[in-house]
Amino acid sequence: MEKKKLLWAILVFLLASCTAHSEGPKGNSQASPAPAARPVLQHTDFPDLVLPNELEIVQEKTLIVKTPTYVGGLITARGRVTVDSLVTFFEKQLTARGWQQVGSIRYKNTLLAFRRPNGSCFIYISSSSFGNLEVKIWASESLNPERPLGFETPVSSSP
Repeated sequence: MEKKKLLWAILVFLLASCTAHSEGPKGNSQASPAPAARPVLQHTDFPDLVLPNELEIVQEKTLIVKTPTYVGGLITARGRVTVDSLVTFFEKQLTARGWQQVGSIRYKNTLLAFRRPNGSCFIYISSSSFGNLEVKIWASESLNPERPLGFETPVSSSP
C-alpha cells in the first residue's frame, strides 16, 4: 500500500512538473523574439562574388586593388566546411551571378575556374590546420561594361 502511494505521488509530481514547464514562466505572456538569423552569404569587394558565412576572410592574406573601373586581387578565407559543399556553393552562386565555369581540377586540392566577359575568377580550395579549409580566390573584373577585360585599347607610345 505504501508503494502505491509513493508511485502516485511521483506520478502527480511528474505531471505537475510537465504542466508547469509547458505553460512557461508566469507573468510573462509575451514570447521572446527569436535571435536574428545570420545571413547565408557574405559579400566581398567584388560586385558579384560572395562567400558562405562559414568562411572567415583572413585580412592579412587578402589583397584587393580597386579603381573606378577595375577591381582585382586575392581573397583568402578559412572555415570549417567540406570541400564538396564549397564546390557546390561556388558553382551555384557564381553561375547565378553571370559567371560561367570553364574548368575544374579535383584531386587532393580543388581548383575551380570561372569566366565572364568582364572578368575571371580562380578558386583554390585546400586543407588547412585543425580540420579547416583554406580558400584562395583570385579574381579580376572590369567595372566598365563598355571595356571588358582583354579588350582594352592599348596605350599608344607616341614620342
